[in-house]
Amino acid sequence: MSRSSALKYLEENHERFQNELIELLRIPSISHDPAHKADMDKAANWLASKLRSMGINSVEILPTQGHSVVYGEWFATRGGDSAPTVLIYGHYDVQSPEPLEDWKSQPFEPDIRNDNLYARGSSDMKGQTLASVNAVEAILKTENLPINIKFLIEGEEEIGSKHLNEFLASHREKLACDFSLNTDAGGMPDAETSSICYSLRGGASFILNIFGPGQDLHSGEYGGVIQNPIHVLSKLIADLHDENGHVTLPGFYDKVRKIDEEEHTELARLPFNDEFLLKHSGAPALWGEPEFIPAERIGARPTMEVVMFTAGQPKSAIPAKASARFSFRLVPDQNPNEVHQQFKQYLEVHMPPTVKWDLQFIIGGPGIITDRKSPEVLAMKAALQTAFDKEPIFQRVGGGIGAVLMFKHTLGIDSVLTGFSLYDDNFHGPNEKLHLPTWKKGMNALVHFFHNLTDQ
Repeated sequence: MSRSSALKYLEENHERFQNELIELLRIPSISHDPAHKADMDKAANWLASKLRSMGINSVEILPTQGHSVVYGEWFATRGGDSAPTVLIYGHYDVQSPEPLEDWKSQPFEPDIRNDNLYARGSSDMKGQTLASVNAVEAILKTENLPINIKFLIEGEEEIGSKHLNEFLASHREKLACDFSLNTDAGGMPDAETSSICYSLRGGASFILNIFGPGQDLHSGEYGGVIQNPIHVLSKLIADLHDENGHVTLPGFYDKVRKIDEEEHTELARLPFNDEFLLKHSGAPALWGEPEFIPAERIGARPTMEVVMFTAGQPKSAIPAKASARFSFRLVPDQNPNEVHQQFKQYLEVHMPPTVKWDLQFIIGGPGIITDRKSPEVLAMKAALQTAFDKEPIFQRVGGGIGAVLMFKHTLGIDSVLTGFSLYDDNFHGPNEKLHLPTWKKGMNALVHFFHNLTDQ
């Protein structure tokens, strides 16, 4: 079946699509801030109106215990039961833009500079969501493709999708599909190199509190006889890695899958080498397990990071308490509950009797890995190669996407993971941007993707 009509539609309507994205970006849909509840509702209504204008049926704004889900569906008039059903995922909420002083333009007043559209949410993920929406519009307005489409666009991804799983469970029949398309897993290394993600790390977060004296004590009177909780916590943190960057929790690596030669060869082809990572991080040198290349350390190996340390006051006193927040990134087959027990046992052995302590398990979830050779992934691979005129890379991504795990465990479906954000798009940071030429190619790729599904 010809694709040219849908691709022509994308070209002819590109300016309108760009203006619509700017409209949506002007809505400060910050999910964690109750002061922006009206903006969240406005963004949901905007998306629902957009879907209705395209001809999507049964468009609904469905409530959750938090922010609403925008839902819509379109069923092919031909193809019958053999037509594939795709659940397209997106989210309309964004992070706060602070610090505002670091932005070169206002975060909710979109500004185009050098082919980049600067605004909070431009890349993560309003631009990515509309890439899928616009590709579907181009198809629906020009042809009758034998494929069924469902949209699920949530409003809580930036706060952990905390009511999504409950929503999926209560709407399981409505959401029945063959797989999900998720364009929130971008990370293209450059504008010419598209990417497919086939693995996401899970995680486990903890807060460790160390308690010393009953109150802050004068360091002149008690120094040398009362152990400082900062010192205890600092040593524990330092001892959680050996000199080569291996995590020292007993049993931590027992369930980590070995990287076979084929996957190692593929990961070695990726552009995430020392030079690339130093350029984008601004760090003076890389660090970590020397027997693994950087791409393996990022996506195929588990890690432990201290992401917050709180203790003391600007006075000469031994503090009563020191606290740290730990973030473990876990690979497939590792169990967050087992890591909790490993961490607890480690502390029981290594904590000195001069302090008391408690360990709080905040949140955890396993990693996920998908089949790189499934029909839908191969359809995406071919689509990206056509649109970008270059074979896409396959990568393991170091972060996690809660929806992907929930879709797998609650709906029983895998996700095709791609996206059209670049490494320097600064999502979650100041001056977030979307590279518009890449966004345009991405929409073309998605049109090819839907066609490839029906050609198989």
